Amino acid sequence: MIDFETSGMSPDQGDRVTEVAALRIVGGEVVDRYVSLINCNVRISSFITQLTGITQAMVNRAPSSTEVIPELLEFIGKDTLAAHNASFDEKFLQAESARLGMRSQHDGLICSVKLARRVYPGLSSYSLGPLAATLGIRFKGNAHRAEADAEVASALLLHVGAHLGERYGMRSVAPSLLQQINALTAAKVPAYLAKLSAAPAAVAVAKPVPAAKTSKKAASRPQLYRHYKGGIYELVCEATQESDLTPVIVYRSHNGSVWTRPKDVFFEMVEVNGVMLQRFTPL
Repeated sequence: MIDFETSGMSPDQGDRVTEVAALRIVGGEVVDRYVSLINCNVRISSFITQLTGITQAMVNRAPSSTEVIPELLEFIGKDTLAAHNASFDEKFLQAESARLGMRSQHDGLICSVKLARRVYPGLSSYSLGPLAATLGIRFKGNAHRAEADAEVASALLLHVGAHLGERYGMRSVAPSLLQQINALTAAKVPAYLAKLSAAPAAVAVAKPVPAAKTSKKAASRPQLYRHYKGGIYELVCEATQESDLTPVIVYRSHNGSVWTRPKDVFFEMVEVNGVMLQRFTPL
């Protein structure tokens, strides 16, 4: 799990990194870390200082990017890289590496924002602070500092892994599964995970089953969902409401009645007696 603090939003506009934290996660816990302020000879604006608490003096005293970036790349090695809003951090990692004629060797990317959207649909915010608060994860340090943000993002990733393991009976959750969930649309994730969990001794290394290998008999079976209050419903189709182009789910009850719900509501999480449950769970 990596987190950069930066002087701005885009390396293409000359913005540079000012701090980094990289936390190695193995077996459900953080086992190693690399944390450093970074001197890129860049001016720290008052806005960045107010947001992060990182001052010009702190950066001026820090080791240079020519020292930190090679050490960071060595620390990452060929591990899978994760970050909250991962494209932002990967973009800065690639830009800083390229300045030194180097490149990261990380094996794939996991975005914990996309992951949370797919595993916990329907939440009001997926920004790191509000999302952590919703899931009961607390900051150990100041938000918008690299190590504190990386700690919380790591806890979020482990929270997702534990949730998948408990809900779908998986003995372990591999990075490849989280990457695959990232690649799916939110609507496809529940059925995909249900299919994985039905496999013998689910380990969740998770490579998707090609459509060509799906039998006609299996394809003809109706997709059933259990409502959190207990009712069983058959998924009819996905559609678009003509009045406002809202995506909706069309489903049928046991007595033949056909209903529709907005897609984001159909897949949202609801709180029941202090426990977060998915409104409709695939069977």
